Amino acid sequence: MEPRSFPTLSVTESETAVPSLAALEAGQVHVWHGDLGSLSALAQNWLDEGETLRAARIGLAAARIQFVTGRRLLRGVLGHYLGRKPASLSFSIGPHGKPALRDEGIESELQFNLSHSGDVIVLALAWRSPVGIDVEARRPLARLDALARRCLAPSEQAQLDGLDDEAAACAFFRFWVRKEALGKASGQGMALGLQHCVSSLEGRPRWLGIPPQLGDVRGWSLAELSVREGFEGAVTVQAANARFFSGEIELEGENLEFENLKSLLYPTPDCVLGNAAADSSRYLSR
Repeated sequence: MEPRSFPTLSVTESETAVPSLAALEAGQVHVWHGDLGSLSALAQNWLDEGETLRAARIGLAAARIQFVTGRRLLRGVLGHYLGRKPASLSFSIGPHGKPALRDEGIESELQFNLSHSGDVIVLALAWRSPVGIDVEARRPLARLDALARRCLAPSEQAQLDGLDDEAAACAFFRFWVRKEALGKASGQGMALGLQHCVSSLEGRPRWLGIPPQLGDVRGWSLAELSVREGFEGAVTVQAANARFFSGEIELEGENLEFENLKSLLYPTPDCVLGNAAADSSRYLSR
């Protein structure tokens, strides 16, 4: 299928905070984040029958609110990008649970992924490139050594050596969200093999090794997210030298309000993205 042409619109020059597919160029990732608690007030009943039934089967109220808010937000954002009514969108589910737009044509080219933890929700979108995102609230981990041996590559385990418990848990979560994002982007989830998804906490975020079925490691881009203190996040996309942009979503009455997208920068040598710093001219997102 030939790529469809759209008017060129650089997100850094856009004067509108309403996203559209015209603003999403090949090689870009748009990341939207918001507060799950406030976004749960989104009242539009956009869910289809299957989503409504699935929500009714979720016993825990907090988990049910997470699911409903996530699906409403997903439909709202995708509807803006596609110029479609959110309730008109339909989804298919992959063998490992990854949703995709089911419509033929342009809709099938818009790739997306959603994650939430605690009161943070994040959504990543890319054009024709598989994308995955994950966010996790940091918390104490029992038996961290055993977890690291099971989930991390030897080179990654070595970076935890000598760290105190808090720093080691933070490092583990940084590795974990990267691996989770790659598993979600691939559509294979944890079946991808966590120990074969290898990166380093030193230098800019990048994949050093990936499972062979995902192709050349240089064809994947990786970024870290810093959306709130106490959380770790990562996003990855099957595109070389991808450029990442981020914005916040809030509610204005009963409508979604989109902050202008900003280019994510590497603000420190540790390459944690999201918060501009004095040295943000270094480590520019590519």
